[in-house]
Amino acid sequence: MSLKYRSDIDGLRTLAVMPVLFYHAGMTLFSGGYVGVDIFFVISGYLITSIIVRELDEDRFTISNFYVRRVKRIFPALYFLLAFTFLLSFFTLMPVHFESFGKSVVSTVLFGSNILFWQESGYFDSQAETKPLLHTWSLGVEEQFYIFFPIMLMLIAKYGGKKYVRYALTLFIASFILCVWGTKTHPEAAFYLIPYRTWELMLGALIALKFFPKTEKPLHTNIMSGTGLLLLCISIFYFSHDTSFPGYAALLPCVGTALIIMSEGSFVNRVLSTKPVVWIGLLSYSLYLWHWPLFALRNYWGNIDIPPFYKSNLFLILLTFAFAAFSYYIVEKPLRVKKIENRKLFFRATYAVMFIGCLVGASAIVTNGIPQRIPEEAAKLAYTPNSKFKTKECYELSEDAIKAGKYCSMGDTESKPVFALWGDSHALALSDGLDKFAGDNKASGLFMSNSACPPLLGLAGTDRAKADQCIKSNIAIADEIADNRKVENVVLVCRWMKYTDSPQKLEDFRAALDRTLDKLKHKEVFFVLDNAEADFDVPRELAKDALLKAYIPALASKQPINISAGTYETMNSNLISLLKEYENRTNFHVVPLYQGLCGPDGCITQYDGRALYYDDDHLSVFGADYAVKNGGALLLEMVK
Repeated sequence: MSLKYRSDIDGLRTLAVMPVLFYHAGMTLFSGGYVGVDIFFVISGYLITSIIVRELDEDRFTISNFYVRRVKRIFPALYFLLAFTFLLSFFTLMPVHFESFGKSVVSTVLFGSNILFWQESGYFDSQAETKPLLHTWSLGVEEQFYIFFPIMLMLIAKYGGKKYVRYALTLFIASFILCVWGTKTHPEAAFYLIPYRTWELMLGALIALKFFPKTEKPLHTNIMSGTGLLLLCISIFYFSHDTSFPGYAALLPCVGTALIIMSEGSFVNRVLSTKPVVWIGLLSYSLYLWHWPLFALRNYWGNIDIPPFYKSNLFLILLTFAFAAFSYYIVEKPLRVKKIENRKLFFRATYAVMFIGCLVGASAIVTNGIPQRIPEEAAKLAYTPNSKFKTKECYELSEDAIKAGKYCSMGDTESKPVFALWGDSHALALSDGLDKFAGDNKASGLFMSNSACPPLLGLAGTDRAKADQCIKSNIAIADEIADNRKVENVVLVCRWMKYTDSPQKLEDFRAALDRTLDKLKHKEVFFVLDNAEADFDVPRELAKDALLKAYIPALASKQPINISAGTYETMNSNLISLLKEYENRTNFHVVPLYQGLCGPDGCITQYDGRALYYDDDHLSVFGADYAVKNGGALLLEMVK
């Protein structure tokens, strides 16, 4: 006996997918549209549990049957999308991004893209907006659920007296507690990883297991579904990327979804059962798969000079529906209803497809994004290697490691160190240029830097999770420098504007600078104003422009891709004004390094066919060398 079809569940899928689509289109009204994924999780938990438990009770459940259905449901549309997106990315992504795309293909095929994207960045980061397969993280969560949950239910049926509720409730409570804790302490892990999300699936499972009392009274079901719809609306329209999520906030969309599922026959559910709403729900999987690659590639090529309509949200939404309809009717639906006669052959074909998918993705990884795909000039601009100091031996050292003297040397390492480079990731970005500069002048220095950690005593960094560690490591660094008589000079490099963009921050900064200068009163301090920041990924835009000039000159930029003149002074006006108070200190020198990159026409972003930036605000290895040579004349004083 098959599970009863509920058209309102397909309608509920519409409430899940459309907010996600509108959110990714950048429609501010749907600022919490990302909660559509949580709606899907509750629905999945409900349906999968209903199917498995019914078949277990009827003694006809098998793992092979379950996975045949899951593969038929998930794989056809997904692999069609992967193939199409790979081809599109092959011709449009720069090497470093195509290499990253290859990793996402492999991880998607192996059901682990949520783990990859957790390691790489946050869902709301600007870089995430250009990753074509970012949205597959939710498939990773569901696929991992499909691996462990059926086995768990089988074991409960065989050895646990079919007390499914007890175990589902335990999982729900444990996962929810973990989620609330993780949202505060490990927010990205809580967003992406299944242990923190299991409770959402278990909420659906508890509905299927009839844990919650059921009512069929119209008044009660209408109140329940109305309340559920209200909770969904609050989540979709009032949440934003600033909402601490998932955590407690995820209760709203999840409980809202649960209330609607339990209100079969209510007015809201009847509306959800109407044909237009159900039709979108039937397309929901394909809509979800196709919408993000199209938006991501639009974001990636956002500055291209084509008619605005073809970059508009309306066009992208229409295109998403077109691709989704084709995928549903031509790929997804026919293969889903096809009867499988030979399961061994079916699974062999599945493994073969997965192997090919991994092979294709790996080809982009092992070749570093296949730079041969694009013109040599574009590949040269796109290539921005990491600093040689970005290693576990040199960067992000702990307080204990610093006290033990486990930091790296720069420049002429045969000489005694005469300077120390202390700062955050901008210091790391500048390190190779300063290393070469010091080596050319037969001087040696020490490298002491931690990401998101300003080189000032008592000032916490931008990463709240490591604020205490930042303050402690800075104390250790300051002590090491102050006690080292050979080190006469200290170079402070940081993304300073992060700590001076409000009156309160400015006061905290002033106090921290005073403490630091007092600690280093016997040293020469070189305070570096490093470089202007762009509002775009510099090597990507330069390489894309070179690509267009080679293939479609009419679409290429007519002007040099520079950063507007005065950008640095404007963004750092508070800091520059404050530093004037320190002009009379004999051991304090302001090094306007940015001036070596900037002129009347703006701040250059490339020189001699090489990008001067690694991204939008960090200098590349080549850019650091160029900046020090052209704007670091004051630094000569410390290596004489």
